[in-house]
Amino acid sequence: MAHLFVIAGHGAGDPGACGHGFSEAERVRALATRVKAIGGDDVTLGDFNMDYYQSNGIASLNIPADWQIVELHMDSGVETARGAHIVIKGGFDPDEFDTALANNLASIFPGRASKIVGRNDLQNVDVAANRGYGYRLAECGFISNINDLTVFNNRMDEIARAILGAFEIKGGSAPAQQPSKPQTPQPKPPVSGYNGPKLSFEYQVRAGGKVYPAVKDLNDWAGAGDGVAITDIAIKCNVGHVKYRVHVKGKDWLPWVTGYNWNDHENGYAGIGESIDGVQIYYDTPADYAAVYGYQQAQYRVSTLEGREYYDWQYDTDTHNHQDGYAGKLGVAIDKFQLF
Repeated sequence: MAHLFVIAGHGAGDPGACGHGFSEAERVRALATRVKAIGGDDVTLGDFNMDYYQSNGIASLNIPADWQIVELHMDSGVETARGAHIVIKGGFDPDEFDTALANNLASIFPGRASKIVGRNDLQNVDVAANRGYGYRLAECGFISNINDLTVFNNRMDEIARAILGAFEIKGGSAPAQQPSKPQTPQPKPPVSGYNGPKLSFEYQVRAGGKVYPAVKDLNDWAGAGDGVAITDIAIKCNVGHVKYRVHVKGKDWLPWVTGYNWNDHENGYAGIGESIDGVQIYYDTPADYAAVYGYQQAQYRVSTLEGREYYDWQYDTDTHNHQDGYAGKLGVAIDKFQLF
């Protein structure tokens, strides 16, 4: 049996991902509280008033070397995306705790193809590894998926026991879980204001010297398919303004562009005909549209020649909630692209 140190992600002013009236920071603190209530003296909670990412809290953490750390989060993406997974240091083999935790959470939150993902681009994962701590980040379902969120809220004690069980902590009895309610009422669109179309993106790519048909939102993906590197991207939206740029493999980021015209080599598309390994997009929401639908973000993802699975969704150029600020993996060419 291990002693468990539990970090609740985000907080200290950062709500994390939000969905259906709940915030990630509040939800994972509620779960961490249940883990402690059931696990008792075998569990130590991290500081709920701290954002361990913003403060680089793991760098100054002072706990016994044999304690195990789990950092709790919730995922966010398209409404249909669901499932749990855990993140460990890239290149590390999962230990028995990682495997047990991934299996336990996936039995409650099914849907992810990969239950354990190795990454080398997350601060807390890297710092914990460098300090020799046994650490994993647990994404406990998607807050953006109403089914996952309902499971999270209604079966919180079961989730807590699944986490404890992965570390061979039996736990004891605890006062019953209280029903979860949204923190704020769901907003209702105003009856007047913006009367135009709903936001939609259209995009094309060039790969292998060929421009492929335009794709609208998530109707398809753009690209030639597995193994053919994308070299150029063109994007437009029907409401507001979008700017975008690409990173050329082995070189640097190209300037931002705003156009959608393959004949305009200055501002009509992003790329110089060479393999790209990173994409950045930023969407600017008009005030009248935001008054009705709220401020929007471009949500996009890519797959690379390194593997067939997509990387996680990127929101605009955000770097919170374990995002990198761009989609891709520098040094590895992109072969598929999606945006909505």
